[in-house]
Amino acid sequence: MKQFCLIIFFISTLLVPAAGKAADTLRLADAVVLALENNFSISLAENNLKIAETGNSLGNAGMLPVLGLTGSRSLAINNSKQIYYDGRTREGKDAKTNNQSAGLQLNWTFFDGFNMFIQKDKLNELEKLSALQLRSVIEGTVAAVVEVYYNIAAQQALANVYREALRNSAERRLFAKARADVGSGSELAVLQATVDMNADSANYLRQLAVVENLKSDLNLLLCRNLTEPFEVDTDIPLKYDLRQEELWVRAQQENPDLQRARNAVGVATLTVKELRSQQLPRLSLNSGYNFSKSKSDVGLMTSNRNYGFTVGVSLAYNIFDGFTTRQQIAQARIREESAQTEAEQLQLQLQANLQQTYNDYVTNLRLVKFETESLDLARQNFAVAEEKYRLGSLTDVELRETQVKLMEAENRLLTSKFRCKTAETELCRIAGLLSVENGMQ
Repeated sequence: MKQFCLIIFFISTLLVPAAGKAADTLRLADAVVLALENNFSISLAENNLKIAETGNSLGNAGMLPVLGLTGSRSLAINNSKQIYYDGRTREGKDAKTNNQSAGLQLNWTFFDGFNMFIQKDKLNELEKLSALQLRSVIEGTVAAVVEVYYNIAAQQALANVYREALRNSAERRLFAKARADVGSGSELAVLQATVDMNADSANYLRQLAVVENLKSDLNLLLCRNLTEPFEVDTDIPLKYDLRQEELWVRAQQENPDLQRARNAVGVATLTVKELRSQQLPRLSLNSGYNFSKSKSDVGLMTSNRNYGFTVGVSLAYNIFDGFTTRQQIAQARIREESAQTEAEQLQLQLQANLQQTYNDYVTNLRLVKFETESLDLARQNFAVAEEKYRLGSLTDVELRETQVKLMEAENRLLTSKFRCKTAETELCRIAGLLSVENGMQ
């Protein structure tokens, strides 16, 4: 009897949360906000976008002139002896020579075969690619948060199922023990109830470990302490109005991966134009202001000073480079064709993924409805079986079978809900519905 009381005490402490250990409920919207603020992958993608935005300028495109300032000053001390043709000799000991110069140079290539405009378009495309990369990372992170969050919800709900099963098994053991004490039951029924209770205890403990591991995964996505305690809302809301045709139209317009592939085609096209521009002449304007002054103790002049403006135009034209440019253009065209092929392949793959995921979504929606009805029947069946067991018209094995069927029905419903939610989230990701501007629903 003492051992039995210890078992009951263990079960009660397991099932009833200790005071002061309750954790706050983390809502999905709050989890998404934390991920967007803290996730390392998003931070890196944001930095790449900032780099692309900073680099997208007229100067990097080669449209602006280059202005430079130079200056120098030197002092030389020499012993000098100069002999002229007429026989004169001039010597200088520790003769000093001072040189000073300064210059302001302006270089501006005002025609380079339109390459500067091509480069500006290319910088715009690269900035768009970085923005799309950031959006892709954001949507992928949001999808991962949603999936892990609702996986926790499903597994926590399943843990509650096992906890309820454990409670029922504990009550059944108490009932079997009471019947055995008054002589209307057998010790075998008590042993069988104990075995089932231990099995339910093991299931519950294993399920708690699953929940804790998933919480650690979510904390990792949120980039916070992996042991940060929290609870989740075990309700799994489902959308019933998703339509495949509408999602595909949206995906062709908004999917960031598909847009990146199309932008890659644009970049490849601009690369071809960039190489073609090298076959045209380059015109540059050169201008400057120069000042120089020198003083010397010996020599023809004791002082020399020059200053003034310079201006000129230069022309550069590559007449023959061993067909190198032509070969580079041919290779760039092949890369352009490859980029176009990759974009078409990705579009077809996205369409296939959308169709398959939508099939999973519809199937699991039907299963949710079917399993909900099955669960209602299983609960009614267990309630009847439990009453019959108390009246002595049902065996322990039959009651256990009914209880197992109830747990299986609850597990199937939770699995169908989670799979439906996972498919729903993937559909929204493919269609570009998980971006920040579209909100998180």
